[in-house]
Amino acid sequence: MMIQEPDWDMLKDPKVVENLFHLNGHFNIVSKLEPKTIEQLAAVLAIIRPAKRGLMYKDWVDIMKEVWTRPTDGSYFFKKSHAVAYAQAIVVQMNLISRAKYSFDAPSKI
Repeated sequence: MMIQEPDWDMLKDPKVVENLFHLNGHFNIVSKLEPKTIEQLAAVLAIIRPAKRGLMYKDWVDIMKEVWTRPTDGSYFFKKSHAVAYAQAIVVQMNLISRAKYSFDAPSKI
């Protein structure tokens, strides 16, 4: 599930994004940037953090040049290793959703 390419178009659905790990509450950023790879999704996770928020208005070439640079003002940011790991977890979650093994509408089994 981690290496299977997800359906990136799922990220165009606000209901899906609202229920994804670390992306909930950030549909505006996800829908603006439209990530299509794990590395881009990791960058989106970094851009959600205050230190990199300004990058959401740049194109992917400029984002990838700047997103992993440590801020000089000490503000909070995601290291690339953390962001990639979280992005992979999101990909697994997306793949589970697309295989209908995970549903936001299904009743709890607890």
